[in-house]
Amino acid sequence: MKAPVAILAALAALSATTGLAQQQDTSGLGEVLVTGNRDGIPYAQSTRPVVGLRRRADAAVMLLTIVSDSREEAVRRQEIHTVLLSALDRANAAGFELVSGSVQLNRVTKANYKDLPFQYAGRADTGRVDVLVKARLEGSAAETKARLQAFIGSIKGSGRATVSTGVGMSLTVVNPDQYRDAIVQLVAGDARHTASLFGPDFTFNVTGIDGQISWSQVSSTEVFLFIPYRYVIIPK
Repeated sequence: MKAPVAILAALAALSATTGLAQQQDTSGLGEVLVTGNRDGIPYAQSTRPVVGLRRRADAAVMLLTIVSDSREEAVRRQEIHTVLLSALDRANAAGFELVSGSVQLNRVTKANYKDLPFQYAGRADTGRVDVLVKARLEGSAAETKARLQAFIGSIKGSGRATVSTGVGMSLTVVNPDQYRDAIVQLVAGDARHTASLFGPDFTFNVTGIDGQISWSQVSSTEVFLFIPYRYVIIPK
């Protein structure tokens, strides 16, 4: 599944978004978004397998929304683009990045920022653009979140364009598919160990191990990468 360029409207409330990625083609993906809740329950894990790779996330992101209610559409676009350019300059100087995407993240640059989709923001004469501000995950989640909030708070509006952010923070992982071998090794080791508990006359059969890698958030700074495998213990 290829990720759309537009950020889903649900990212405006990251604390209420789905925590498990749907099965999708992760081969060739760069950096992906990991959200932390499922059905409103933080870090719910009931639908994932037991064995996978738990690791610290690579970065964190927070929503940045730029809204303008200038009457003329051309003016709204100009004001929002002015704020975006300023945010890009400030981000480059301060060690942050602007990215877009609802699953796969793409870097926003001065070469492509005008390609970001404009969305209506409640009225026909009000438009907005959503991006994500990305920061390295350094120290605790609270420390990283404070850095993101301080940076977004430093971005100034232009004309009738204003800046706002969501209340939550999400994590990211770079190229999940690079961990496939490590995940398969963990599953194989667990299956061998479980079969051995039944004695030398038993072995195991694994299915689904060729599936696509999925991910979920398991703490404020960690993610769980897994393949939706199943295995059964059988007589030799």
